[in-house]
Amino acid sequence: MTVSKETIDSILESILHAPVKLYALMVSQRPNHTLIEVELDHLEHPYGSVSLLECEQVSRKLNEELERISPDLNYTLKVSSAGAERKLELPGDLDRFRGIPVRLVYRVEGERGEKEGIFKILDRQGDRLVLEPFSKRKKGSGKKREAFLELKDILKGNLYVSI
Repeated sequence: MTVSKETIDSILESILHAPVKLYALMVSQRPNHTLIEVELDHLEHPYGSVSLLECEQVSRKLNEELERISPDLNYTLKVSSAGAERKLELPGDLDRFRGIPVRLVYRVEGERGEKEGIFKILDRQGDRLVLEPFSKRKKGSGKKREAFLELKDILKGNLYVSI
């Protein structure tokens, strides 16, 4: 017996309540087994991290619903946080994670190839980002350096956690 991704998505919709939301859902069907991977996002946490307790609650409720609608289903369920270095959903996450270091892959007009950098997002002015190149070194009393990047030039990004 199998269960569709749409069915699981519908169950999750009824289980999840703000500020926790679905970040990603992957369902891998094999002939005798289904792997269900759920990644959660916390809209009020600075990095979007979901607690272990929240993961456990979603896992328990989803298990209960799957057992109810499909008792013969052979499956493995993994529920986790989207992760501290999650992929950014562009352009929306650029506003959400303002002030937090992000790794951006971008192109520079007139140059070949891609560039990569770590920045703090200072502001968004329409289709233009105001960035500060990120450094792990202690800040001096010097003036902040600013960089500008057009949204259309950003290819991908993810949160960056410095250690």
